[in-house]
Amino acid sequence: MTLFEIIPRYDRNQALRVKRFLMAGLVYAVIIGLLALYVLQGFMDFRNWLLTIAAIFAVNSIVFLILRSGRNERWHDPSLTGFQMVAACLLMTLTLIEVNTGRGALLLLYVVLLLFGVFRLRTRQFMALGLFALLCYGGVIAFVYYRHPESTDLPVELLQWLAFAVLVPCGGFFAGYVGRLRQQMREYQVALQQAREKAHDLAVYDELTGVNNRRNILCLLEQERVRSDRLGLPFSVCMLDLDEFGRVNQQFGYSAGDQVLCQVAHGLTRVLRAVDELGRYSGEEFLIIMPDTQEVAAAEQAERLREQVENCRFKGLDPSLRLTPSIGVSDYQPGEGLWAVIGRARWAADKAFARGGNQTLICSREPPDSLSAP
Repeated sequence: MTLFEIIPRYDRNQALRVKRFLMAGLVYAVIIGLLALYVLQGFMDFRNWLLTIAAIFAVNSIVFLILRSGRNERWHDPSLTGFQMVAACLLMTLTLIEVNTGRGALLLLYVVLLLFGVFRLRTRQFMALGLFALLCYGGVIAFVYYRHPESTDLPVELLQWLAFAVLVPCGGFFAGYVGRLRQQMREYQVALQQAREKAHDLAVYDELTGVNNRRNILCLLEQERVRSDRLGLPFSVCMLDLDEFGRVNQQFGYSAGDQVLCQVAHGLTRVLRAVDELGRYSGEEFLIIMPDTQEVAAAEQAERLREQVENCRFKGLDPSLRLTPSIGVSDYQPGEGLWAVIGRARWAADKAFARGGNQTLICSREPPDSLSAP
């Protein structure tokens, strides 16, 4: 099995957990090497060293199989942090029992364990782990003194236990500090993501109506033009202008005008197909892109848009308020620019308004008085 197979590729979080587990495995390997020096110096029996290796291998094999199977994701602690630290504490306790002398130096293994806890545990969890480690080391002292009282320097052992006890609350303080930093980092990341989403929305959507803004609807129109030229597919453009919208602002105020625009935009969105794109082109003008649609079919769809606006009842405003639209329709001619098709649609909308409004007109070819880039 290769390392590529050991680390899962299907889940980024799971892969990170396995990588952290492998890093902890390197620490265990260093400890085994250190204990080998104890064996060479006669401080530890060779059979006890093999027993320690077997215990480390068994515990880590269980953890790895759980991580690799994915069962850990069903648990409250998918990283198995608590389980691994308790297991490591027990393994260190076993090691200290099996060492004949030089136990004080290996006491630093508990400190290494607590250092890992600083970055992974909350204050209460860290203190619980520290107290458990103190109990374990206290058990080591009691067991060793019970079996070999003549070779055990009890005052030294107790002094080492006391020094270790002083480190636990200090580590708890740092664990709490690091935990608060992690929480602040998460809050900053959430705020940053929200700011990015808001900036994206402001760049793409109209702040008032929520539909595409002018910049984005023109970008979408350019993309549709490129697609049409490449694949030879038709598309049409509709320019919808609200008739006498200025009267709404004059009679009911600009706030009412904003509400009208919002409700009109929402109503148009409900009528349009999923493939169509709606954007606010200017104050009371809306531009609609209809992919894979020729002008006759686009005009039929535009009529449904006209009826939607005509029948719209504006909530929270004067019940007598009614609006009608003038809609111009034009289909794209291969090879022409954006402003040509927009100009024809706008010319048709102006012509429809000049004829009394509340109607849809088609402009198939460039009119003599067509508009340039608006």
